[in-house]
Amino acid sequence: MIKSRGLAKKWTGMMIPEHLHQIKEWQDSLGNEYPKEKTDWEWEELQQTIVKAYQQKLQVELKLWRGKWIEDRGIITALHSGHNELLFDTEISVKRIKYIEIDNVREIE
Repeated sequence: MIKSRGLAKKWTGMMIPEHLHQIKEWQDSLGNEYPKEKTDWEWEELQQTIVKAYQQKLQVELKLWRGKWIEDRGIITALHSGHNELLFDTEISVKRIKYIEIDNVREIE
């Protein structure tokens, strides 16, 4: 019986090392652009969106920066302004997210 080693392993033998190196560089560069610095009014708008979503228990999508870009969907269940963080309830778990990590908040309809 022939065992399959997976599609990626089958085709890498046919690629030259330069192509493999370029593919690895390309994959490493995806999603690693650092977030731009926010102005005061952008922070204020972000804060208002977070408070509205919390008060109305809206389903939101957060775009976070934690060494790479992460998008997650859920409901904001608590705001801790003293710790500058919030609790975010997803389908899988409850996460503690710092405000500084949040790049964007979008309501899901």
